Amino acid sequence: MNKTIYPPNLNSGDKAIIISPSGNIDLQYINGACQVLQNWGLVVEIATHAEGQYGRFGGTVDQRITDLQQAMDDPDVRLIFCSRGGYGIVHLLDKLNFEGIKKYPKWIVGYSDITALHLALLQDGIVSLHAPMARHLTEDSLDIASSYLKDCLFIDMPEYSLDSHSLNREGLVRGKLFGGNLAVLSGLIGTPYMVVPENGILFIEDIGESPYKIDRMMWQLKLSGILSHISALIVGQFTDCREDPLMGSTIYESIRDIVKDYNYPLVFNFPVGHVIENYSLLHGATVELEVSENNVKMKNSR
Repeated sequence: MNKTIYPPNLNSGDKAIIISPSGNIDLQYINGACQVLQNWGLVVEIATHAEGQYGRFGGTVDQRITDLQQAMDDPDVRLIFCSRGGYGIVHLLDKLNFEGIKKYPKWIVGYSDITALHLALLQDGIVSLHAPMARHLTEDSLDIASSYLKDCLFIDMPEYSLDSHSLNREGLVRGKLFGGNLAVLSGLIGTPYMVVPENGILFIEDIGESPYKIDRMMWQLKLSGILSHISALIVGQFTDCREDPLMGSTIYESIRDIVKDYNYPLVFNFPVGHVIENYSLLHGATVELEVSENNVKMKNSR
């Protein structure tokens, strides 16, 4: 793993660009995000193909990679804001050149399908931001998750303090935060992009998956050796994943059982995922995670 590269904090007047490297998106959300970022004091540009549609995608592969590559290479861009996830970023991974963003570090923001891009950046040591995207900023620009996103960009990741969950496992660990959408993670196993960083703290979330599929993906993580090489596991929100009584346990209980042989800290019900309270996380950054009987605390620890 390369040396960690932290993009600089944003300042008023910095240039931001909105791109759509995965799925296509309703124009109202691009305009809404643009307005919020401008209200934060940024100079916002909408990428050439950000409003495009090519089937379910935000443009052809060439169009999407052109927007992303140009933004990464532009020395004046300080923030690349992904409009949405959906599906499609995987088409771009082996075509991207990360030399420009290493030379001119900048924030890349997104989650869900953007997990794959975060993991690719991690292999070059680049910290990125797993955080809300355009629809959230358009509909909930004044909520706590939007506030945390702004803090991460302009100041630093806040110290998060949460009530404990009954399935949590106590412990104190310092490690590199990585992960995101479980389906995307499991789909990248065996590729150069799914490599566990040293003392990696894995976080997972998902949406619209059946419990047996979540169980299968967790076993894929276990059998591939990933779950035995991390230093902590943070389980976020599984939105629209209806519990299945035929599984014999809840989603959280099955995950706890899969990692029962490991002694690292466990956190359940963390506010990350396809939910309103989607806390921003510095993907690839070193954080301190403390899990006690009544409380969970996480803070940046670079």
